[in-house]
Parts: sequence; C-alpha cells; structure tokens
Amino acid sequence: MFNRDSMRSIPVIFIVFSFLVQAKEKNKTAAEISSLLKDLPKGTTVAALAVNATTGDTIYMQNIRKPMIPASNIKLFTTAVALKLMGPEYLISTKLLTDDIDLTDGSIDGNLYLKGFGNPLFTLKDLDSLISYLDSLNIKKINGNIIGDDTFFDNLYSRDDWIIQENANVPLPPVSALVLNRNKFVLKLNSYRRSGKKLKYEVIPPYPFVKVDMRARVTKFRTRPRIVYHTEETAFKIKVTGGLRRSRRKKYYAIFPDNPPLFAALALREKLRAKKITVTGKTLSGSAEQFTDEIASIDLPLKKLIALTNKNSDNFLAECLFKIIGANYSGEQGNSFYATQAVMSFIKENGIYSEGSSIVDGSGISRFNKITVSAIVDLLRTMYKNKELFPEFLSSLAVAGEDGTLKDRFRGSIVQNNFHGKTGTLNGVSAISGYLKTAKNNDVIVSIIIEFNRKGANYYRNIQDKIIEYLAGKI
Repeated sequence: MFNRDSMRSIPVIFIVFSFLVQAKEKNKTAAEISSLLKDLPKGTTVAALAVNATTGDTIYMQNIRKPMIPASNIKLFTTAVALKLMGPEYLISTKLLTDDIDLTDGSIDGNLYLKGFGNPLFTLKDLDSLISYLDSLNIKKINGNIIGDDTFFDNLYSRDDWIIQENANVPLPPVSALVLNRNKFVLKLNSYRRSGKKLKYEVIPPYPFVKVDMRARVTKFRTRPRIVYHTEETAFKIKVTGGLRRSRRKKYYAIFPDNPPLFAALALREKLRAKKITVTGKTLSGSAEQFTDEIASIDLPLKKLIALTNKNSDNFLAECLFKIIGANYSGEQGNSFYATQAVMSFIKENGIYSEGSSIVDGSGISRFNKITVSAIVDLLRTMYKNKELFPEFLSSLAVAGEDGTLKDRFRGSIVQNNFHGKTGTLNGVSAISGYLKTAKNNDVIVSIIIEFNRKGANYYRNIQDKIIEYLAGKI
C-alpha cells in the first residue's frame, strides 16, 4: 500500500520520466538529421531550427543564431508586416482623378491624372476599364494635360539606386507607385533575312506611341544588337544599332520604361485618342493637385497581392509591397528606408530575435540581407498565434506538392499537402521555412538555410526535403 509520501513522489517521478523520454527523442532526432548532413561538401554552412508551434519547444537546432543570407525567405517578413500594418482587406489602388468639379458638360476643363498607389498588377485592360467609365460620362474633350502621378513612392526605381553598393544579379522592372503591365514590354527582333538588311521587329504589346529607330542589320557572324531607349512627352523612343546573326529563331528583349508615370500617361492618352476623346494639353509626369476628385479606381486587395507574392515568390510584387509598407508606416512617400523601419519595428514589438538581422529589401534578392533561422521561426510563430491574421498568412504560402514554388517538391511523400512554406534560392543559397503538420498531428515550424559553394541548389533542396520528411513522420 502506498503511503502519503510515496503518493506525493509519483508526479515528480512522472515529470522526470517524461523529461528523459523527451531528451531521448531529441537526441534521436538530432542524430538522424546529423546523418543527413554528414557528407556535405567542405565549406557548406547549415542553419536549421524546428520547434513545436503550440508549445515553442525545440525539436532540432543548429547554428540558430548565425546570420545567414535568407534569399526569398525575406518575403515572409514583408508579407507578415504588411498584413499586420494594413490588414488583409486594405485596397491598393490606381485612380483616375481630375481637378474639374463639373463633369456633366461633356468635357474636363482641367487636367486628367492617372495616380498610382503601388498596384503592381495594373494592366492595359484595367486602363480600358477606367476609360470606359470616363466614356460613360459622355466626356468628349479634355482641356488640360494628361499627367501620370507616381509620387506615392520615391523615384528611386532601381534597387541599385536605393541599396548602397548593390549589384543584384536578378534584374527587375522599375519599382514605381504607378505601374502599367509590370513596367515591362518586349521588343522582338527577327534576323531571318538576307545579310545587310535591317532587322524586322515587333513591339509586344503593340503600343502605338513606342517608336523604333531600327539601324541594326543582319550579319553573317555572331553579334548582339545595342538597344537604348528613353521616354519623351510625345513618344517612347527606342534606338537599335549593331547587328544580329541570321537565324530563324526570334530574339526577345525586355524593355523597362525609364519614366513609368510618363509612359503610363502616354498609354492613357493613346487610349483616349482611340475612344475619340480629344486632348488639348500635354502629356506629363507630375503630382496631382491637392483638390482633385476621383473619377474611377481599380483596386487590388492586399490579401491577393500577398498570396501572389509568397506562393510564386514574385520579386517585383514584393518590392512594390515593400514601398507600400514604407508609405503606410511613415504617412509619407513610400521608400525602402521607411519600409525597413517598419519591419524592424515589427520585429522589436513582437520579441523576435534580432541580433545580426539586416533587411535591405522586400524580395530577398540582395545578398546584403542577413537573418537567423531563430528570427524566421519567431516570426512564423508570431503569425501562428495571431488568430485574426494567420489564416490569410498561411493560405499565401506554397503548399507542398500542390502549388507555387513547392508544386514539384514532396510529391507522393508524407509531406504533400501537409507543409505550407516559403522557398528561397540565390547563387550558393537555398532556404525553406514554413508550417508542417506531422503524422502525429503536431504543428511544427521549420526553417533551414544552407549556404554552399559546391554542387547545385537541387542537391541541397533534396537534403532539406529529407529533413522535413523525417520530421513529418517521427515528431
């Protein structure tokens, strides 16, 4: 028969036993994962952390406070801060404005403005929708200027301009508040002609105001054309010199407008002309006056932008979102400085590990970004505990074996459909972080970053996948 003292000792024994069992499991997990990492090439650095999302208990850790290059895992911070700062229903707009107070007389006696607030998905089709609304008001004449306004952001369109000593190896279109067709179009060159003849060309989409001065000719030897361009008040002008070797294969060159608001204003003017709406003034870039009225708007919900940014790891969308964060955080013009302040404030306010963190962009393209897996896991757990925002955040992530950047990973394994995550890849860097539902119905947060100088990224992705598959089956 147990006496009273022996009864009191039972919980203590149970706690000690549980602790020993957990310690044994952790040791086994560490040994299994270490075996997957034991043959890595010399010079490879691995940082990894897995924790129970509910309790915060550590399952596995290695180099958890070593600053690493996170690649596109930085988008986790960008999108989380955007959700917290603005809310999932926040609307990102492109607006048609005027300073004329009377639109019932068939004319706009003043300027017509196309003002962007960071919507990176605004297209020619959207522009048609705005003009259709103008047409429904029976507007036939604009007695003023057509003005493109992107002053919601700064005019540092290139990452090389806003990141000191940056030399990104991933080119992006201009990051501006007023965007048309992702601030990009294509010049197609055809050299399948007799040598000495000028190249044939096509502009896609066929903007009538894009004027091409074709001087490049078909050659018998391998060469490249030289393409220079700039935006003027009346046209976007491209000059092509040099040559291109005779070939049946067409060559496609991405063209990034150097003045996005003026380019969009030229497109607007051309659309108005096609609708037989007369414009008497100039085509300009500038700022809408303080007292302007909205005619129509195209709106993009933040939650949609976040889903497209994370699932497909879209760098251009992430950089536009970064500057939207900067504008909303500061109440001033959106720029990378204010955006970085917003992210670092979020990190501090939520007790996220910050030692060694350096965030310079919203996409993760820059190698100047540094973050620890401890910080990433803290961020993911912060969002996990936020009942209001977590559903939108989780649904924005790629699903293992199903969609986004994880569509072709984990197929046919225990992880398929049970891991929502964000990948990241740069030269010499492979990262993956996210939420794992295990076979034992535990929620686990995982972050693995590998920096390497030998073998290719697929080799290291395979190792990451094996680690996550092990956790899914055993934890």
